[in-house]
Amino acid sequence: MNSIDVTKLTSPLIGQQMLSLASSTIKLAATFLPNVLQSAVKTAPSSANWSTLPEYSLNQVSWHSYTGDCWIVIRDKIYDVTKFIQQHPGGFEIMMEHAGRDATLAYRGVGHSDDAEEELQQYLIGVLPLKERMYLKTS
Repeated sequence: MNSIDVTKLTSPLIGQQMLSLASSTIKLAATFLPNVLQSAVKTAPSSANWSTLPEYSLNQVSWHSYTGDCWIVIRDKIYDVTKFIQQHPGGFEIMMEHAGRDATLAYRGVGHSDDAEEELQQYLIGVLPLKERMYLKTS
């Protein structure tokens, strides 16, 4: 059985290397922080945009799951995308997969552009009730 020399693991050189690695990691993370903060500010909901909209429950949204009547939920906001489903660059099928449902994870997973985010706003028709929200926490 091999034995480990514990004195080598606790030498000052190992400590300095670990400190250097930690410092480099923090510096690298700090370079991304402004981008992350800027992105969070862009996607933060504006109360003026949604606080006066009507509320619809997830159950009510589920009634709108057809090609001629298609609603989806993204970040607790409800969008009537009926007129858009045929034009969606990802295809008609992906829109219908999420028709009448919360599509937040699918929408975020794809990484839509700022232009797509702006275009989506024209279809905004309501918000989920406070008890069903995961993203918009104020009424």
